[in-house]
Amino acid sequence: MSEYTKSKYSDMQPLSRTFDSEETKESYRKVAWFYNSWSKLTEAKAAQLVLQLADIQDGSQIIEVAVGTGLLFQQIVQQNPKGHTVGTDLSEDMLKKAVQHLGNTGDAEQYEFRIEDAYHLSSENDKYDLLVNCFMIDLLPEKDFTPILKEFFRVLRPGGKLIVATFSFGTKPIHKFWTWTARHFPSLLTGCRPVALSPNLVEAGFEHIENHQVSQNTFPAEVIRADKPL
Repeated sequence: MSEYTKSKYSDMQPLSRTFDSEETKESYRKVAWFYNSWSKLTEAKAAQLVLQLADIQDGSQIIEVAVGTGLLFQQIVQQNPKGHTVGTDLSEDMLKKAVQHLGNTGDAEQYEFRIEDAYHLSSENDKYDLLVNCFMIDLLPEKDFTPILKEFFRVLRPGGKLIVATFSFGTKPIHKFWTWTARHFPSLLTGCRPVALSPNLVEAGFEHIENHQVSQNTFPAEVIRADKPL
């Protein structure tokens, strides 16, 4: 069984959540206009760590699931000009923002966008060298964590790499503020709440799991790297 770094929050139970695709689309329709500002204030440090851990090799097959407004996706495309990068999202409103954000980055053969949910990716088995997923799993029901990660496992090639970022319990007293907000005002965070995914990654079959905590303007996040076995 794969090992992972266990923090004092690893065994904490996430707040209960349900998932309805139409409600999620509506939530992100409402925040699409200012989501870039939120991301830059709270998620930019995590995004840079995602890129660092990804160590993108030009010429790769890459997919970002839940691409949002495309801030990270643009950087991935720029680092993979000889490869092909796919961006998926459930929200058409967010993907419209991503298309606008990409502008003239790359060309038509370098990347594509797809409207689809993470439960049923349209890609074939063993397709991608790298899969990136940021701040999505933390809005789903806990029972769906492992099935989603197994779907990620399916589309990665043997030896492929997963980088996932989530809302975290954090390591400092100030981080508890965000757990309190998620509990009492969930709509302010589009339903996201702190989670700890490492046990689910093991259950899904991943190995060489690395956990990294990061905080930006007091907002806590965890960035995890894991590999699909050869």
